[in-house]
Amino acid sequence: MRVNRITASVFLYSTEDENKVLSALLSLLDDQKGTSITRYDATGHYGDSIVTFKVELEGKIAGEVTQRLLSKLDKGDIIFLLSTIQSRSEGNRIYLRIDKQALISQGRVLLKDGDDVIKIVISLKDNIKQFMEELKRLASGNLYTRS
Repeated sequence: MRVNRITASVFLYSTEDENKVLSALLSLLDDQKGTSITRYDATGHYGDSIVTFKVELEGKIAGEVTQRLLSKLDKGDIIFLLSTIQSRSEGNRIYLRIDKQALISQGRVLLKDGDDVIKIVISLKDNIKQFMEELKRLASGNLYTRS
């Protein structure tokens, strides 16, 4: 599996602690030194502050981070990802949503379909078949699963 780029973005709402959200985002990306975080400020419908943080990693680092991110998923999420890969991909891009609150409060990397997530876009150099093969390898391996 060869990766061109991995992009992660997350919303910070006015009720959330900015340091906790940033820490969770960076931990998901293995706290890469020198990671540049782009900040976008906006105002919500009711006048509340909404901030978006975005991080992009490219090249070899992107591949390493993607590999470690996938290895943090439990076996059930990997199997679920495999079974839903067609709806989570377009061309050579894979779209994942990671549960932001589980990551902040428990340090767990869990897939989540819905709101309050960290959005991940993995841009592959190849098609998704190699990505799926890597998922199959992880799913069949001796993965740590939480009960």
